[in-house]
Amino acid sequence: MDRDKELNYSNEINAIDFEFYKTLFDPVRIEIIRYLAVYGERNITTIAENLPQDRSVISKHLDLMYRFEIVSKTRVGRNIYYEVNSQMIFNKFKLTTDQLEKLLQ
Repeated sequence: MDRDKELNYSNEINAIDFEFYKTLFDPVRIEIIRYLAVYGERNITTIAENLPQDRSVISKHLDLMYRFEIVSKTRVGRNIYYEVNSQMIFNKFKLTTDQLEKLLQ
């Protein structure tokens, strides 16, 4: 029985996407998410004008957030607009909650 519990623990812990959460909960990225959640889809110039970090720093964070699907982007002409991918974030939270419930039962 203990062996089964250990395997279950290992499987559930390994299934949690720690890299996603590490990416999501960076203080600068939280600022970006908060800004986009309030103002909606924006381009990098507008985002950088409204946050204290340099544009290059914001750009690097947005690129990483895009790789983890935390934000989506849309090209309009020469501009790229970013938007919070809220449904994906909600789904990831739900999946993690489900995994933790299994783990803690």
